[in-house]
Amino acid sequence: MAFARRGGGGGLSAPKIVTFVISLLLVLLAVVSLYTHLPASLGFVNQHRFWLVVAGYAVLTLGVLLPGV
Repeated sequence: MAFARRGGGGGLSAPKIVTFVISLLLVLLAVVSLYTHLPASLGFVNQHRFWLVVAGYAVLTLGVLLPGV
């Protein structure tokens, strides 16, 4: 593995299901807001969809890099 440290510790790991689902929901919420009209209560999503995608991928990245997340 290219990112593994010498000595066998600190490699990449698969994220837990909960981490993956949270990441997926954040990204899907942003993508769905592009193609549908969301009610006014979800106006936050329409205004900040870019940052929702960034947050979703950041959560997924942390889940891969940090063991047990």
